[in-house]
Amino acid sequence: MSGHQAARRATDALAVALEEAGFDVGRAYPELRTTIDQTGAARVESGPMEPATAVQLAELLTRAAGNGITVATLGH
Repeated sequence: MSGHQAARRATDALAVALEEAGFDVGRAYPELRTTIDQTGAARVESGPMEPATAVQLAELLTRAAGNGITVATLGH
């Protein structure tokens, strides 16, 4: 799988996870996308977000960590 394909897959997985967590990705992360940086490396960019969205994400991650939830490797 190419770097761009992996980044696209990761972007899609992030969008789905955010939606499942209750975020309206189109509104909260309107610039979520896959890009290629200046060195040719694929990247996932979330873009700027409102402060309230950042707080919601921080709270979600804090609760998840406190409950022992860990991040699985994509595709495994």
